[in-house]
Amino acid sequence: MAETNLTGRSAQTKLNSMAVDLIDVTLTTDAEAHADNDVISQSIEIPNAVAVTGGSAIIQSIMVLDEDDEAPTVELLFSQVNTAITDDEGEAIGNGVSDLDATFRSFLGAVTVSNYSDLVDAQIGIKSNIGLVVKAASDSRSIYVHAINRSGGTYTPAATTDLKLRIGIVKD
Repeated sequence: MAETNLTGRSAQTKLNSMAVDLIDVTLTTDAEAHADNDVISQSIEIPNAVAVTGGSAIIQSIMVLDEDDEAPTVELLFSQVNTAITDDEGEAIGNGVSDLDATFRSFLGAVTVSNYSDLVDAQIGIKSNIGLVVKAASDSRSIYVHAINRSGGTYTPAATTDLKLRIGIVKD
């Protein structure tokens, strides 16, 4: 069980140590058709998401950049560990994974991005004021993200690097 130490640092010291950061990652995928509820990307590392090993942070905002100009509704599942939720991108969650319950126990939360702005040759989806508290594993400063197609139709990226993710995070 996690132990909370409220007396370790003064309120002023704690506030002064909080760092706001933007972290960019590419939601690497397969350039193939992803049906509704299929995994687009899995176990993408978000490096240095927390300030210290085993630390915590608050995800405040997310921007999804779709350079393929399709604007899919994407559910982002955040996890403490680098683990598969399917055999391969483009397949349903749980396909070929023997102990999916163990994987789910490492999840930190989910955020769905569906409201896009058209930039002519690309689309950006923004989700603000999230406030999702995340915590890295005890031996890491990273968290991981999985992306699921929740658009109600097929999403087919032209390239494996068409989806980018920018995370606004407050590190503790």
